[in-house]
Amino acid sequence: MNQENEAEQVAKIFQNLGAEKSLAMQMAKQLIKRAEQREKEGNISKTEALKELLEVAVYGAQGMLKPSDEANFDSKNP
Repeated sequence: MNQENEAEQVAKIFQNLGAEKSLAMQMAKQLIKRAEQREKEGNISKTEALKELLEVAVYGAQGMLKPSDEANFDSKNP
């Protein structure tokens, strides 16, 4: 898959979450860039990094924490 096609697919997710087309494309490119950075930093594939980042974005757009983060957040609040 080429980078532009990849960005368009990710942008569609952001558009479905309510972002305008141009902003969705900008966010998609940033998210892909971050996934590539995470791939270079450690033992994670770009695909897995992108999946994790998209998960955070989708939960965040709904005003929620990922279930794993929610468990960690709850344990910090007595």
